[in-house]
Amino acid sequence: MRHFIGLALALVLLGCGYHFPGQGGTLPAGVEKLYIPLFVNKTAEPQLENRLTASVSEVLSRNKSLVQVGRPDQADALLLGTLDRYQRRALSFDKNDDITEYRATLVASLQLKKARTEDLLWQKTLSWSADYRAAADRTAQRDLENQAIDEISLRLAEELLNALLDDF
Repeated sequence: MRHFIGLALALVLLGCGYHFPGQGGTLPAGVEKLYIPLFVNKTAEPQLENRLTASVSEVLSRNKSLVQVGRPDQADALLLGTLDRYQRRALSFDKNDDITEYRATLVASLQLKKARTEDLLWQKTLSWSADYRAAADRTAQRDLENQAIDEISLRLAEELLNALLDDF
């Protein structure tokens, strides 16, 4: 009887389309080859576009159903990104009203377009935040912020993969 219940449960889960995030779908219109140009940075924070584009490329390379190509004419689709906003703000203070923690937030708009026609296949705006400690030394402060930016870039890239595969 237990075997029957387990089998029935497995069939129900398979039949309802249950899947783990980021593993549920494929890209539309037979997209298998993807070109990812350098994202556009509309923020005042330098080099964010390099970091996020690299993270997206790295995360997408883990997916075996997608192949990244080096030129747009080799691709089925283009993944375009725009970094719309980067914000760092004080999050907490000590008893002397000195900042003890910051929050960095990055907002990016992403589009998947057919390579030859540039027809829009998918679009989404994603954001991610990371908190980091304040430091008295400017170099140490910048290092902590850079670590937060690296975390944000990785998490946004993972969210992008999940959204790309789950929205179809």
